[in-house]
Amino acid sequence: MQSTEFMGRQGSLATTTFTTSAYVRPITSTSIAVALSAVRSLNVRMTRRQPAPWSRWSDERLLALRFRELHLSRPAAWVERCQKLLQLELADRALRVRPHVWLAEEWFSPRGIPGFAIPFYLAHPRLMQLERSQMHMVEGGTPASCMAIMRHEAGHAIQHAHRLHRRARWRQLFGNSGAPYPECYRPRRNSTRFVRHIPGWYAQSHPDEDFAETFAVWLRPGSRWRTRYARWPVALEKLKYVDALMDELRTVRPPVAERAKPHSIAQSSLTLGEHYRARRHAYRVTPAGWLSL
Repeated sequence: MQSTEFMGRQGSLATTTFTTSAYVRPITSTSIAVALSAVRSLNVRMTRRQPAPWSRWSDERLLALRFRELHLSRPAAWVERCQKLLQLELADRALRVRPHVWLAEEWFSPRGIPGFAIPFYLAHPRLMQLERSQMHMVEGGTPASCMAIMRHEAGHAIQHAHRLHRRARWRQLFGNSGAPYPECYRPRRNSTRFVRHIPGWYAQSHPDEDFAETFAVWLRPGSRWRTRYARWPVALEKLKYVDALMDELRTVRPPVAERAKPHSIAQSSLTLGEHYRARRHAYRVTPAGWLSL
């Protein structure tokens, strides 16, 4: 959705009377409340996001558009509500990291940055429709799936903010964070060494993803991970480590506070058509039984 300026301005309430031609009426608490309510209502109306000019375009015309020409800077309102809920979950655990977000081509959290990118299509219903028509699915397209992915990405942000991958015990449990990311991976579907959170046995793809998935399971309210993974000793050991580690990090100020937003669509000259052709090619070249990242 398009970014807008906050155009409303609240009038001064410093005076003690409203003057009319007939009489002077003293301000009461009720009249102040009514005035503030009216100002808030006006501000909401004046800051409402304007319809995107491309929202009624055909797929063909939309695919020719460059990312920066979308003029998007924020995800949809329901996605922002998910982000606020994530912040509340982190605050409830007394964790001081508050991941910042931005719009990019896909979900990801860059090394060294305690934030994460949200895919562009979660900024507008028309782009979600295009995503479904091009890829036959919308990853994170419901509040439940969006929250699941945000908890995962928050795990990356926590790792980056506190440089957790430098700890010996972290490396012992999850592996070498510096290992190259594979183009695709072949999951062991019956393995009990990894938690299961995001579909596709994603924890098996890389040590960083193993940690992020474990963190997400730990963070989710009501997950009952001790019971669920009681017979999965390796996965349970990772969860217990995360539990103890997060307890250690309660109220601790993270040493990394970088707020960069790499690969933002605001600077991308790539067209949507080029983006989708590259993604479909990646899926086509993935061998049977393997999953692409």
